[in-house]
Amino acid sequence: MSATAVAVAAPSRTRGRWRRRLFAGTLVLFAAGAAMHEHVVRSAAPFVMAAIDAPKADFVVVPGAKIEPGGLPCDLLVDRLEEALELFRLGKAPRVLVSGRGGGGLDTDEVAAMRRYLQDRGVPAAAIVDDNEGLRTLDTMQRSVDVFGAHSVIVVSNPFHVARSVFLGREYGLTTIGVAAPYLRDYSRSTMWKNQAREVVARVRAWLDVFLLGTRSGS
Repeated sequence: MSATAVAVAAPSRTRGRWRRRLFAGTLVLFAAGAAMHEHVVRSAAPFVMAAIDAPKADFVVVPGAKIEPGGLPCDLLVDRLEEALELFRLGKAPRVLVSGRGGGGLDTDEVAAMRRYLQDRGVPAAAIVDDNEGLRTLDTMQRSVDVFGAHSVIVVSNPFHVARSVFLGREYGLTTIGVAAPYLRDYSRSTMWKNQAREVVARVRAWLDVFLLGTRSGS
């Protein structure tokens, strides 16, 4: 083989090694992420149940979501609030903790919108507790313990989100039961895919927050 051929072959072999290493590294990261995701789902599964089967708790917790123009909860948040109403009417908890982004204008204050929705449907004002700093699910679950003194909660959220809520609550020392709020309307396929895809990433982040980063509320 000529010197020129050897010179050409050497970089080619080097590029081949780096491609194989990159591929192997990608597989390892993918497998690790899949394992984290599955751990969140599986660890929460035994504690997700129907509203009628949920044991009594200190609070029903409703994590916030998007607010529409005019200060109305988005449809997915309405699903959560309707199931929280059912739990409250069943006597599963004496108070409802509404947790999300508080303050600001009518179109951004998630907590005020949730409070209005519940009060308009018969929940006494004194039975609703506002958490204006529940900016992430992690914040909501940690603050339930650290700020509001809860020992047990029933967290109500959409089916794609409830497992992560339960996982975070239990990992931070809170006796947590999850209730998946039924979908009260037909959502588009794109809406469901978008939320499912976002939740995959969020579950991995939740696992990292708990086991690797030690993230605390507000950090």
